[in-house]
Amino acid sequence: MEKYPDDKPSMTKNQPHDVVEDSMEGKALPVKAFSKSWLTDILLTVETTGIQRVTEDERQQNTSKVWNACTFWLSANMAVATLNVGSVGGSLGLSFWDCFAIIVVVNVFSCMIPAWTAGFGLTGLRMTSFSRYSFGYWGNLLVVVFSMVSTTGWNAVNSISGASVLNALSNGKCPTWLGVVIICTTVWVICALGIHWIHRLDAFLWIPPFVVWCFTAGFGSSHFSGDAIKSPSGANGAAASLSYIAVIFSFAVSWINCAADYNVRMPVNTSRAQIFVATYVGIAVPTILVQTLGAALYTGTEINPEWKLAFKESGIGGPLKMALEPAGGFGKFLLVLAALSAIPNNIPNNYSFAMHAQNFGPWAARIPRIFLVTLGFIAAIIVGACAAEFFSDTLQTFLSIIGYWTVIHLTIVAEEHIIFRACRWSQYNLDAWNQPDLLPFGWAAIGAFGFGFMGAALGMKTAWYTAPIAGLIGSKGANVGHELTFAFSAITFPLFRYLERRHGGK
Repeated sequence: MEKYPDDKPSMTKNQPHDVVEDSMEGKALPVKAFSKSWLTDILLTVETTGIQRVTEDERQQNTSKVWNACTFWLSANMAVATLNVGSVGGSLGLSFWDCFAIIVVVNVFSCMIPAWTAGFGLTGLRMTSFSRYSFGYWGNLLVVVFSMVSTTGWNAVNSISGASVLNALSNGKCPTWLGVVIICTTVWVICALGIHWIHRLDAFLWIPPFVVWCFTAGFGSSHFSGDAIKSPSGANGAAASLSYIAVIFSFAVSWINCAADYNVRMPVNTSRAQIFVATYVGIAVPTILVQTLGAALYTGTEINPEWKLAFKESGIGGPLKMALEPAGGFGKFLLVLAALSAIPNNIPNNYSFAMHAQNFGPWAARIPRIFLVTLGFIAAIIVGACAAEFFSDTLQTFLSIIGYWTVIHLTIVAEEHIIFRACRWSQYNLDAWNQPDLLPFGWAAIGAFGFGFMGAALGMKTAWYTAPIAGLIGSKGANVGHELTFAFSAITFPLFRYLERRHGGK
């Protein structure tokens, strides 16, 4: 079997260039003598390949550990964007306690979904490649396109969240677009190095923002109020709750499209249960804690005019700055750390953007990963700089739309695995992942995809469009697009897939 190493191997004694000449003394020194240099360490562990399946033999070197699945997601979710999402409930008119109940209940269940798909990485395939077994080789192009759009959008949203903190810290002297550039550039450097360095850095990157949120809760607690906002009653209350549920759900399940990507180097005998638990803890714990803090911060804007003005001028960075103001210079330092929390939050998006893009076909797989990472970096800067002007509306609308697509992706992959593969990994020919003649075309997934978005079009509620069914709930409408998207795609895919297998044989 042809092997595709994910990392550049270090030189061994059997390789022709295992020694270098010492120009001073003419002695042959083993390359290992230079391995202690930080520059050599970086060069020898930079990821040089792309979506090729990582075989069992290749996982014996530079192996990922189960705890990497926890710390990676701790770093990704202990972020200012998570804080921002938590504040959305208050802007929809919900009280803190209603927001808290929704945050806890929705995340407890929805975070199980990316934790489950994280185990798919033991196949050695990234999620976008694995989706070919359910979407088909050509139908999977839908997965590629929407995954690239979602990662670019998340890159922009997360960067804007961090940039808003820099804007508040500088009293507007650091424009949001400049903050976006700073954050995206740092993310680009880390993603260019590859998965080995991502896991190495993410083992610690969750700690600084965790400290920030602890101090924020302590200094800002006197300005929080559970009674500052009264939730609307009746249909209007239900509408606001459903819309907030959609936002919280979309944030949690957005990791489905890439959760498997960071476990492809784990030994094949790694327990999927352990990966599930590690990933679940890494996503659920920081998401619940930080979103709750975001909801609490928003209550301060309702009882304090200065906080309200700060929120209007700098988004979530405004009340965050006000909460840490009593800490003086130390508070400003904490604000910098809060802004930089957008960096690990964006690593999954920029890194997986390249992996998604390489699934366009054999020609795309030959494009160097570093080039595609750079393309994603440029796209994120452009989108982020433009979306910053309408961030509040952009955040709610984007989270909802990406949630619809993610529901379809999950539904089709899950039904293929449970109904047509009987939950047996032996039913997958993992060597066929890039062979169109051994994979279905994807007519079933394409059909279910279309019906799924029909459901979304009937039930979505965004800042710019309220669908017919959504408009029936409350005076402003409610987002029930996720429920209808799931229903339409879940019912149609098994029927279409049965016909595809019967007439296509794959």
